[in-house]
Amino acid sequence: MDQQDIQKKIESFLEDLGVPSFIVFGWQKDDGKSPEQKQFGVVSSYHKVPTNVAIKGMSWALNDFISKSLK
Repeated sequence: MDQQDIQKKIESFLEDLGVPSFIVFGWQKDDGKSPEQKQFGVVSSYHKVPTNVAIKGMSWALNDFISKSLK
């Protein structure tokens, strides 16, 4: 699956949930490369959430991820 396919599925998923929501999604690409050369993709989307709320939520998630990664 390519980046656009994943983006469409994520947007469809949020719409199907039927609630205001946002998501950041990352995945390992299956490109046939060796494990040391694997690449990752990232998409984000928000559905009926004010932009400032999505930014605040994503900022919180990034801070949480960083603080847990440094331990």
